[in-house]
Amino acid sequence: MTNTIKVAVIGAGVMGRNHLKTYKSLQGVELVGVYDIFPEAAQKAADMFGIKAFASMEDVAKEVDAVSVVTTSVTHADVGEFFLNQGIHCLMEKPLATTEEGCQRLINAAKKNNVTLLVGHIEQFNPAVEQMHKILNDAGKIRSLTAQRMSAASGRITDVDVAMDLMIHDVEVVLSLVKDKVKNIQAAAVRTADHASGKDYITALLEFENGVTANLTASRITQARVRTLTVTTDTNYIDMDFINQSINVHSQGRMPYVNQEEIPEWMNYGLKGSVEQLFIPTNQPLQAELNHFVSCINGQAAPRITGEDALAALRVLWEIQDKLGFNKAEEMLTLAAE
Repeated sequence: MTNTIKVAVIGAGVMGRNHLKTYKSLQGVELVGVYDIFPEAAQKAADMFGIKAFASMEDVAKEVDAVSVVTTSVTHADVGEFFLNQGIHCLMEKPLATTEEGCQRLINAAKKNNVTLLVGHIEQFNPAVEQMHKILNDAGKIRSLTAQRMSAASGRITDVDVAMDLMIHDVEVVLSLVKDKVKNIQAAAVRTADHASGKDYITALLEFENGVTANLTASRITQARVRTLTVTTDTNYIDMDFINQSINVHSQGRMPYVNQEEIPEWMNYGLKGSVEQLFIPTNQPLQAELNHFVSCINGQAAPRITGEDALAALRVLWEIQDKLGFNKAEEMLTLAAE
């Protein structure tokens, strides 16, 4: 497919409107319209961007080549499967679905209908993460990673807990960097007076089969916005800031003394350290993600985050939740009711 791609957005919430705004700026794309189960929300978004407010998903499927599915998580499997079975390419916002069965339905539908399924793990389009992948190909063996994703409570996300809201990003990034299977998981949660279930501050320790460890923390009760990842390798210590899209590479080695006599008496080990701050051209990750989606539809790229990649991250997330005593079925029913 090389003609202009006709797209629609399913879901007219905050993130849905972000997709609408970004599609409007892309070349090779015609933004046709928006659909939401709340007609007034769809109409408001349609008026905002000068597009059509669809009355049903069936009407959407008649007019578009691709959709972004930006609905509540519990609806992803049904909504995504409907469009995939209509031969419509889908960008599914994370999480792919809320159950293993739902994820498999989407993966199978995409394969059966030979259409693109891209999962919206947007951090993979953060230029700092893209650069981290390149660095770790040359930085020596990875030993350990530490990720922190913390902020104060937000009213925007209400249909998932802090693990599925925040930690899922870092789980997916860590899996993509380590490229091995997780063999052991430990997890703990902070209990607070307002949230006795402890679902707003979680720490997890992952142990991979190759010996690498990853320590992940996610919080919705921390009065600062933190999005960081550090990596210890055999040769470097690398710290990355997702927000600033920055990376520092710390190295330490022997001082270049010609012979042992030149080493000062007070320092018989003679170490030298250096810090390199990498230049990383910044971008807008959502724009990069949607451009990548278009490239995949046109056959110019393979999906960077496949359904299988997203499911692998979810399996780790679900085990973390199980370690903390989360009942996923009850959790989703409760959150959906809210």
